Amino acid sequence: MGGILMAGDFSAIEGASLCLLPERLDTAAAPALKALLEQSKAQAEGGVLQLDATHVTYVGGLCLQILLASQCSFVGVSEAVREAYGLFGVNAYLTASCAVLEKKA
Repeated sequence: MGGILMAGDFSAIEGASLCLLPERLDTAAAPALKALLEQSKAQAEGGVLQLDATHVTYVGGLCLQILLASQCSFVGVSEAVREAYGLFGVNAYLTASCAVLEKKA
C-alpha cells in the first residue's frame, strides 16, 4: 500500500489544469477538498481540470463522493485511491470520465 500507480490508462490532457490532491482525504478534509476543487475549476476558466492523486494515503467515503461529483479525470493515483474506489465499487471512474460512463449506461 502507498505505492504510486501511473498506468497507461492515466494520461495528461494537453492544456489541462492540474490539481494536486492532499495526502489525507478523510471526513475532516471534505470541506477543504470541495473548496480546492472549486477554486481549481475556477482557475481553469472552463478548461479541463485533472487530478493528481499520486500522494494520497487515505480516501474516506465523503471525499470519494466529492471526487466523483467533480467529474475530473486523474493523471495518476496511489494504491490507496485505487483501493478506495474498488471498495466502493466505482473503480471504473478512475480511468473514464463520468460523461463517458453515463453515455454507456
